[in-house]
Amino acid sequence: MNTSDHLKTLSLLYVEDDEIIRKQITHFLQRKFGQFWVAENGQQGLESFMDNSPDIVLSDIMMPIMNGLEMTKAIKEHSPETPVIFTTAFNDSANLLDAIKLRVDNYVLKPVDLNELIQAIERSASLLLARRELVSKNAELESYWRSAEEERQIVADLMSRMMHPETLRDTELRYHIKQAEKVGGDLIAAHRYRRKLYFMLADSTGHGLAAALNLVPINHIFYSMASKGLPVSSIVEEMNWAVKQQSPAERFVSAIVARLDTRNRLIEVWNGGIPSAFFVSEDGTQQYRFNSVNLPLGILDRTFVAETEIIQWQQPGQLLAFSDGLEEAENSQGEQFGFDRIWQLMTSNRPEKRFDALVEDVYRFVEPGKFRDDVSIMLINCGIRASAA
Repeated sequence: MNTSDHLKTLSLLYVEDDEIIRKQITHFLQRKFGQFWVAENGQQGLESFMDNSPDIVLSDIMMPIMNGLEMTKAIKEHSPETPVIFTTAFNDSANLLDAIKLRVDNYVLKPVDLNELIQAIERSASLLLARRELVSKNAELESYWRSAEEERQIVADLMSRMMHPETLRDTELRYHIKQAEKVGGDLIAAHRYRRKLYFMLADSTGHGLAAALNLVPINHIFYSMASKGLPVSSIVEEMNWAVKQQSPAERFVSAIVARLDTRNRLIEVWNGGIPSAFFVSEDGTQQYRFNSVNLPLGILDRTFVAETEIIQWQQPGQLLAFSDGLEEAENSQGEQFGFDRIWQLMTSNRPEKRFDALVEDVYRFVEPGKFRDDVSIMLINCGIRASAA
């Protein structure tokens, strides 16, 4: 944008009591601005400013009725960001000091050199437009942030409803989710069908909104099929196809899906991409690990076959499953929480202490607000009385 175009987008108020100077400078400037107003003294200038809200004010200092300083003080009280440029005599240093206190943007000495005048106006115009662009960008960013925050809140509410908190109040289940952001990519679900408890821990690729949306289809499928008592393998295969169809190619969901049959002392588990879940007996002696031997959901097509593992416990115990955010949680020194620490907490504590010990220890380990990934923990009591656990 050249000088002419630059100023054509702005308006200017010119205040000068000397008629000859006023006519000369008016003739020079009025065609350069989109709008142009003229006043003969400070009082007229202030009234014109209030009526027209010009972008820039150019004014003499020494004028009758109201001088330029008095007018500028009133203008700055009303609109502090409006640029004011003074034309002043060479020996008027006292007034210039007062002008500086009023945050006048520039001045041009009399007799006015028109090239110097237009350069002074250009500098003020450039600063004004840059400031306006910054304000506009900030407003855009704030609007975007509000919109994004509203979307995150909507998804957070959706995720909260998806969790079906009423089904997670099962006496054989304890769980905890710590989200790294307002909207997380981890999901815990549970549903009891007759005497069997279905449960799932899922960890979607990525973080935040995109990761959370990837969990919607599998959550619906889990509850729909578990409420009918369908096999774990069928549930997993249907969830895999839903993620494959509905999610972008690079998005997948790691998950552990399982069914607890307390009456027959059986646990059936499918693990695809989740850290090893493990069973620890009540006295800490009997242990079994359910390693991730399957690909996460959404990678394979209909050729995918879900194969589960089944164990029958001899002693009552607990099954622990967790997302990789627990293992990889870091302290201020960059040290990871790690699997060994989790294992030690589980095997060295009584059943009723294990879950709380694990949750409390990870919060001691990681600084508040420094979780880089979602952390999900799920503990299932297997044959242990609720009162004991």
